[in-house]
Amino acid sequence: MLFALALASGAQAQQVLTLRQAIDYARAHSPAMAIAANDVRKADAQAREAVAGYLPQINGSGSLDDNVKRQTTILPPGIFSDQPTPVQFGTQYSTTLSVQAEQTLIDAAQLNGIQANKPNTAMAAIKAKQAEEQVVYDVAKAYAQAQTHHEQVQLLQANLEQYAELVPILQLRLEQGVVQQLDADRVEVTRRNISSQLQVAQANYTVAVDQLKRAMGMPLEQALAVADAPREPAPAQSANSAFSLDKVLGHQLNQQSELLYSIDLKRKRNAFLPTLSAYGRYGAMAQGNDLGDSYDNWFDYAAIGLKLNVPLFSGLRRSSQIKQSELALQSLREQQRDADLGFALNYRNANTRLLASSSNVQNDAANLELAERVFANTNLQYQQGTASLSDLLNADYQLKEARNNWTTSLLDRSVAVLDLERAKGTLLDYVNTL
Repeated sequence: MLFALALASGAQAQQVLTLRQAIDYARAHSPAMAIAANDVRKADAQAREAVAGYLPQINGSGSLDDNVKRQTTILPPGIFSDQPTPVQFGTQYSTTLSVQAEQTLIDAAQLNGIQANKPNTAMAAIKAKQAEEQVVYDVAKAYAQAQTHHEQVQLLQANLEQYAELVPILQLRLEQGVVQQLDADRVEVTRRNISSQLQVAQANYTVAVDQLKRAMGMPLEQALAVADAPREPAPAQSANSAFSLDKVLGHQLNQQSELLYSIDLKRKRNAFLPTLSAYGRYGAMAQGNDLGDSYDNWFDYAAIGLKLNVPLFSGLRRSSQIKQSELALQSLREQQRDADLGFALNYRNANTRLLASSSNVQNDAANLELAERVFANTNLQYQQGTASLSDLLNADYQLKEARNNWTTSLLDRSVAVLDLERAKGTLLDYVNTL
């Protein structure tokens, strides 16, 4: 009774998910999605950091000096005496407190840094979509594999049940002397082979479900089962639509990267331009030969002004940096051209594999229908005594092969559809229609 209750509670705890539910779960729980979201927030923080450089900068400072030995200055003759007179200015202790505010007025290079915020945040958003696309692809592929193994388990179980029904009939005929012991042994060997194949298929299904859990970000100890049975996917409408690089996330990312490199090149060129800033300073100083008494006398001061910085010569460092950036931008454009060719090739290959896998599905489906009809007729003839056991076993073997080929071709076509949608950059739109 306790064992039965434990099984019942385990069955209730098992979570059965459709493909769409598995994808939604992965979007909410996948570590890759969480990392991508953090990268987007990081890009936003970097944008605020870049803008902060053009906002007022306010700093405070303070110092306390103990002039252990004050500096001596020589006054020329004629001021206090006919001879040069050494004097020491200042007091033993001096305390200074000040606050300075500075505002950048003109800095072209820093403005270029602010301009880089747009492509930087855009790249973070595209990378987040790439992460989502990868998660969706991995979950959909793992789900299709789990479906295939689950279907194989069910087919083998049904096949084993058929032999469980055949064994008593064969045993009765053996007792009646209608069949020989060799026929009974052949059926038993086949039954045991199917039982072994069933155990392998069940193990493969368990592994496939665990892989699906990992792709979803689900704890491995959580019981999970796939809800959908393998089915022929609907024809991909995207297979007949035109291929556009603008929809491919990799191409979009490369475009933003090129823009970022261009802005960086401008920033290094504008580093030769003068910069201008305004500042205001207010402070107070306390002096005295006794530390405690020195704070009784404070003298404040204030100043405002402009600060101009004109780069004149940097030892050819900036020109070398500009040359490196120009070469890096040229190389990036060549890499993008090669990547675009790769994107187009991926689409053509995926489209070719989809056409081939679709043809295989149709052929295997027709072959499965034929194998089922042949087995049904052969089984009927065997029961009527007009067909031999060899004919029945051969028909059964052909039926199992047809079923395996059909489930495998369905898996191949499902993956081909995913590959095509991914190559076109429309995978996320496609899964929303499931």
